[in-house]
Amino acid sequence: MTESFYDVLGVAEDATTDEIESAYRERLKETHPDVSDDDDAGQETKTLIEARDVLVDEDERARYDRLGHGAYVGNGAPSPSEAAAGASQTDADGDGQTGGNRAGAADSGSQSRSRREKRASERVRQERRRAREARQRRRQAAEDARTDDAATSARANTTEPTAEHDTGSAGSRRAGATDPTSGTATGNTYSVREDVATTTSHGPLLPQGQELTLLGIFFALYPVLLFSALLPAFPSFVNVVLGACTLLTIIYLQSMPRVALCLFGGWSGISLVGLAVFGFGYLSVVGLVVLIGTVLPFGFSVLTASALRY
Repeated sequence: MTESFYDVLGVAEDATTDEIESAYRERLKETHPDVSDDDDAGQETKTLIEARDVLVDEDERARYDRLGHGAYVGNGAPSPSEAAAGASQTDADGDGQTGGNRAGAADSGSQSRSRREKRASERVRQERRRAREARQRRRQAAEDARTDDAATSARANTTEPTAEHDTGSAGSRRAGATDPTSGTATGNTYSVREDVATTTSHGPLLPQGQELTLLGIFFALYPVLLFSALLPAFPSFVNVVLGACTLLTIIYLQSMPRVALCLFGGWSGISLVGLAVFGFGYLSVVGLVVLIGTVLPFGFSVLTASALRY
């Protein structure tokens, strides 16, 4: 018995278009030459595509149902309804006219079948092309993923130098290089600079730039203010004003610990040496004035620098 298009797709004769499309996709997964090793997979796929094209087209499906499978595909095997219609026509018009109608139907069926086979062949080629493109896209995606993984791994395993390596400098070394005495590797490779000067967060210890200029000015001005405040030749109010200026100078210089340390430290050393040279005792009036005016501010400067972590 000839297998109808409904049998090829595995659907009932009253199946909807959606059911036919769903059955077509499922059957195509089984019969397509790319997934099936059967020798007649190509022919089965053509038949499957032809069945789907006919049954989803309302006009073609109506014609197929009216003629029957045998007459529709033009293989000379009419359906029961077609045979009954042919017998009636023979009784009415004669055997000659019936034979002519059958010949015309056969020719029409052959042409229709040829067109359907061409469409089916084209659909098979399209399906194969889409399948090849899909496989190529999957392979490309897999290769891209492998490339990305390799690049990520390479970046993770690569350690960039953290400092410049000075050629010929005895103070730079590469950690992780082979120890020449033991001949063993010492870990990952990093460039480490050992010749970098260690400084505090406040910069160098000695004054620089503007501070150096202020040190020169106050180094010359401070003894003048100090001895002018104590000189009895001036009126008392002048001594008071000059004493206040001296005190304000000491307080102002505490905001610049480097300048204060150098200024008061320098004058403390000069004062101690001067008192010894000129024969003044450290506990004499002159000695006490000199020590209070130089050593005491120097002590304040040391405390200020310690508090500010200079």
